[in-house]
Amino acid sequence: MKKTGIIIAAALILMPLAEAAAGVSVRVKDLSFIDGLKENQVYGYGLVVGLQGTGDTKKSPLTRTSLQNLLKNLGMEGDDVTSVNTAAVLVTAKLPPFVRIGDRIDVTVSSIGDAKSLEGGILIQTPLRGADNEIYAAAQGTLSMQRSGSAGGYGANRRNVRTVAMVNNGAVVEREIDPTIVFEMKRAAGETAGTDAEKDKMIFVVLKDWDYSVADAIIKAVTAKYPESRPWMTMGGKIGIRLIESVSLPEFISSIENIEVTPVYRARVVVNERDGTIVTGGDVKISAAMVSREGMTVEIKETGKKASASEVKDTASVSDLVDSMNAIGATTADIIAILKALEASGALHAELIVR
Repeated sequence: MKKTGIIIAAALILMPLAEAAAGVSVRVKDLSFIDGLKENQVYGYGLVVGLQGTGDTKKSPLTRTSLQNLLKNLGMEGDDVTSVNTAAVLVTAKLPPFVRIGDRIDVTVSSIGDAKSLEGGILIQTPLRGADNEIYAAAQGTLSMQRSGSAGGYGANRRNVRTVAMVNNGAVVEREIDPTIVFEMKRAAGETAGTDAEKDKMIFVVLKDWDYSVADAIIKAVTAKYPESRPWMTMGGKIGIRLIESVSLPEFISSIENIEVTPVYRARVVVNERDGTIVTGGDVKISAAMVSREGMTVEIKETGKKASASEVKDTASVSDLVDSMNAIGATTADIIAILKALEASGALHAELIVR
């Protein structure tokens, strides 16, 4: 292979894209959630019937036994039961916060035997239990098959996943979930406290992706809007916010969630090795380095010169590196290998995520 040299004069400045992203205001609700408001997972074991000979075979005795027990509960006895039209499945679902009795949720049905296909089947009533082993919902209904894209793309390459299906709105909630989102904390010594106000009521905001700069921005924004709430960062990394008596709880939480802050994003490079996608975000910088791979030499020189968006040749960014590699016909494997080498050497100042 002919040796190819690429020289990129690097100036350690923010990428134009990163500068634009850094100036975007984002709502607090898009960066965090209220402590206590979470999804709850439920699951159960069930049977799918009505299959056209694509169910579990004799190699799955659990299915045969389950079918016999089902018929026994219906008042019918007999050992001459075949399971070729039946499949043993696990049923999973998620309950949203504040779910109420009678609400309907989607469920996912997955084969656990050797069934070839669940297409055309009907899920028999299946109780769904939570982590506390209590029954929270019951699922039943006709299965609808799901589709999944192959690693090569979409459209014509999409295919049916025959052993996983959905039942849309297939589960009825049988038990309410009333999460606790308002907590009480004893006031510190020296704070004003009457006989009925020895404790403060508060909520806690939890960041989806912890970052001190984001937490600081939220605390300052909440303080500016509600000084008497006196927000602070707890030992567990949560942001505690005291409730205000003059503002109703829904209005208070809504106003907190809709406060806009300007977060500083972490520098990341995400690489998908299956389809060759490379996404950069944040303040991604590259220091002086030289990488050689299979006769291809990449040299990155640092100048310290500041450049504008029109002077791309004088900037140091992952985007410039990828563009230059593409210009000389480098493969995706070459680019990914070079990015990994730059990270290992410490020249890539970003978190490299390979998927």
